Amino acid sequence: MKAVILGKSNSRRIPVKNYRPFYNDLSLTDVLLEKLVKHLDRNDIFLSCENEKYEEVACRWGIRFIHRDVKYTLLETNTVDVVRGVCKDVPGGDDILYCSCMDPFFDDYENMFQIWEQVRHEHDSLNVVYPLKNYYLDQNHNPIGFGFGHWHKYSQYIPPMYQISWANEILKRSSIDRVGYMVGEKPFWYDAYNYTIDIDSEKDWEMAQVLYKYYREKRKTNFHEEDISTQWDNK
Repeated sequence: MKAVILGKSNSRRIPVKNYRPFYNDLSLTDVLLEKLVKHLDRNDIFLSCENEKYEEVACRWGIRFIHRDVKYTLLETNTVDVVRGVCKDVPGGDDILYCSCMDPFFDDYENMFQIWEQVRHEHDSLNVVYPLKNYYLDQNHNPIGFGFGHWHKYSQYIPPMYQISWANEILKRSSIDRVGYMVGEKPFWYDAYNYTIDIDSEKDWEMAQVLYKYYREKRKTNFHEEDISTQWDNK
């Protein structure tokens, strides 16, 4: 499998979103690469960016850099053209993990890759989604999946709605050629349960930073406690 990271540098709402410091000295691109290099050969990971200045990020991680045509970074460009334009520069004929840096909390790649190997003969894409069970109202303020009054349901019994983050998709080359989109004709929906946030504004950025720091440092503490427990058990 190959992976291509959508690492453009000309973000409009959050300038240089993919490369500015996010956690300590790590950018969102670094955070993503830190995970991917654990599961994929570095020669199979590509950073796609319109600005050659950021080739140094690829060099630092030992991955490969693709200079992307700037037209494939613009909001005005049709999404199908972007998907095909980005993926055509990825060599080989194997499947492509088409990923962005905007979901720093997702870290389930090992299981996702294993599931894909099991289902890929029946599906042409794998798409990460988040099941949500909340009290949502439609545009007319009617309840969705529950009722007011006697028909009220506890949240655990509400049928889930699904959020798609567009941060992690696995695409067959045939789907890219035929459909040219992040979701194929026969998608496999992969449920993820980590916290997620669409980093689309400076407030989103600040919230994501706070939460990412909390979860990351909590994980370090847990790992340390597990190490101590293992050492004690082995005595």
